[in-house]
Amino acid sequence: MENRLDVKEKYELLNSTLNLVLFPMKEINISYSEAIKSCLNELEGDYYTFLNEDYVYELYNAGMISEKAIETIKDIRLKIEVINKSKWNIKDFVMDKSWSEVRALIINLYLSDFVYTS
Repeated sequence: MENRLDVKEKYELLNSTLNLVLFPMKEINISYSEAIKSCLNELEGDYYTFLNEDYVYELYNAGMISEKAIETIKDIRLKIEVINKSKWNIKDFVMDKSWSEVRALIINLYLSDFVYTS
């Protein structure tokens, strides 16, 4: 039996992936370094899947995201792709300019007409 996601679930996975790049919330009894490390581990596979062009166009065709959002999401994915693997660590994730640029794109995307409302 094939487990297919509906478009709303795919939209949530896109948002979840984008949110991984933003700083995680501090949780009780979990070190902040561990929270960041967990985000990086999850992001490593998720950005490739949930920010890919086919996935994003499917959301666009379903009316879940704007046309403008497509280009921004492509830019976000490309910027993540070119971040050197040596910068996929806690310190660089927080401090490095490459990651800051990705976060800025995501924040601008969220401030634009990207967000699906229903």
